[in-house]
Amino acid sequence: MPVSLLDFLNPEQLAAVTLPRESALILAGAGSGKTKVLTTRIAWLIQTGQVGPSGILAVTFTNKAAKEMMHRLETLLPINTRGMWVGTFHGLCNRMLRAHFRDANLPQTFQILDTSDQLSAIKRLYKNISADDDKFPPKQTQHFINSSKEQGLRPSGLDGKDPLTRKMIEFYDLYQAQCDREGVVDFPELLLRCFELLQRHPAIANHYCERFRYVLVDEFQDTNPLQYAWLKRLAGPQGCMFAVGDDDQSIYAFRGARVANMAEFERDYRVQHRIKLEQNYRSVGHVLNAANHLISHNRARLGKNLWTQTGHGEQLRVAESNTDLAEAQWLLEEVKSLTSEGYANADVAILYRSNAQSRVIEQALFAAGVPYRVYGGLRFFERAEVKHALSYLRLLENADDDTSFMRVVNFPTRGIGARTLEMLQDASRRHGQSLYRSVGHVTGKGGTSLAAFVQLIERMRFESRGLSLPEITAKVNQESGLLDHYQNEREGEERIENLKELVNAAAAFVNAEGYGIEAAATEVSGEETQAQIQTPLAGFLSHASLEAGDNQAQQGQDAVQLMLNGQTRYCLRSRFLSELPDDSVRWLAPPKPSVVNQAWDNRSAAWSQAKASAAVNQNRASWPYKIGQSVAHPRFGSGVVVSYEGQGDDLRVQINFGREGMKWLVVALAKLQAA
Repeated sequence: MPVSLLDFLNPEQLAAVTLPRESALILAGAGSGKTKVLTTRIAWLIQTGQVGPSGILAVTFTNKAAKEMMHRLETLLPINTRGMWVGTFHGLCNRMLRAHFRDANLPQTFQILDTSDQLSAIKRLYKNISADDDKFPPKQTQHFINSSKEQGLRPSGLDGKDPLTRKMIEFYDLYQAQCDREGVVDFPELLLRCFELLQRHPAIANHYCERFRYVLVDEFQDTNPLQYAWLKRLAGPQGCMFAVGDDDQSIYAFRGARVANMAEFERDYRVQHRIKLEQNYRSVGHVLNAANHLISHNRARLGKNLWTQTGHGEQLRVAESNTDLAEAQWLLEEVKSLTSEGYANADVAILYRSNAQSRVIEQALFAAGVPYRVYGGLRFFERAEVKHALSYLRLLENADDDTSFMRVVNFPTRGIGARTLEMLQDASRRHGQSLYRSVGHVTGKGGTSLAAFVQLIERMRFESRGLSLPEITAKVNQESGLLDHYQNEREGEERIENLKELVNAAAAFVNAEGYGIEAAATEVSGEETQAQIQTPLAGFLSHASLEAGDNQAQQGQDAVQLMLNGQTRYCLRSRFLSELPDDSVRWLAPPKPSVVNQAWDNRSAAWSQAKASAAVNQNRASWPYKIGQSVAHPRFGSGVVVSYEGQGDDLRVQINFGREGMKWLVVALAKLQAA
């Protein structure tokens, strides 16, 4: 065995990589090289002949992490990784369901609803059954359905303990029937349907149990109950599971993640080896010292202490600002200081807690002529024009996809109004058919327009026979009218570029998946390789949906607040600041003793400070509204005053409008009225 495979591993990493065939828990701190350990473990198992590439199942949480793992494997071993089962939970479940679609009670051409498509499907259901979306917000129903599925529960297994829950169960049941009728699945359904497949068909489950001799899981602390149950079913009671995780980084409980799975895993598999990866290769000593101090206050930790050989580095600096404008100005001065020292603008990153904070920062950078780029906007496959084109492609693959039908039936505009669509939906319910197949039951001018749309889809489907995936994508862009529509839009140039990029994405997909650039997009091969379990078009549509959904873990991070709930209103410091070690922190402004040195778990003291700050603000005669006062806005409705900044014509007020969210308004222009 080449020595180079195990070179550059520290003692703990080496111990984890070369473990015997038994289940193990690897506690991997941030920046401790967990991806390196996972990939080297796989490479070592293959190179030493303990298992072949097809005998490994490796699960990650993002497509990016899966691709990185595959790339590293290819650099470590001279093997073809294309057929290996390395991917996300959703991606691997999609792959398994495609291979066993009949046993899973799915059509071969089933489509995947991303988060926004799922919400659209729920809203369409509401309209069909005349549900009150004010009383039962669609997003609330979406959350109920998804959280139920993530617990492995169908409507029949839920307890309707109160009227609201019973209504949610009813919506869940109707929604699932709608999805089954249309041949579509949402993200949680991929995993639940796959788990049920293994439960109902022991022969299939045993096949995969025998095949996957080693199961490796990344970010194990973020698994939910259903994901862990799926892993256990594939590994089997005597299986070998290599779980890598960090209980200190578990922040997705609101999304169903269950850090207790780590302790349960140790019990279920009688884990004898718990290896801690504590050497950090990413940060300096002061950063790690601060992190260790903060996390030590958490209870029920499995426990570890990060360290580094790179030295102490610069102390953490803490600066305070009275307003967001002052904060943006301080950030700007820091950027200018760094660039004057020789750093490039690209070396500087500004992180903020919520998207609402970016506007003032962007304004300050723009006014100073400092170039910047905003990351974290809509991903490519989530952009409206791309989703329109994908909906047309989905209708070519599966005409019964009502969600895609509703998205594009009148886009670009074809004179199909709301009344016509209501008649079509009524016909669909009466005849128990999809919207597409119910078009013939609608008469009049609206029926003629609907029939023309169906003829367009059928013509594109006929003309697409024998064409490659990029050629079909280009044809759909043109013949659907999307390109013409956006050419007439005032700001349509960027959207047209995105539609053209979709053609490039299709070409890149067929090359990456081994179909061949000229392969017919709707032609099924008899070979049983993974790339050909589904047609190129079906595969590309699955790829697009999975890529769009990869964004669910980033949305969760954006929602995490590290400050007290009252911070925005009263500018209270976070209690975490008082837990930072003095020798690793440098205060750029002297801390206020009355706030910093008090015990932050004393809530009455914090509340007294908040009321004092509010009283000072309310005494300013130039402010016409008081904090906590109810006001009304002609567009946003009723709200509550939260905060102020500025003066005179520049006076701005922050108002919480409930369902409409938090808004900053210029008082001179807002037309506010006291409620």
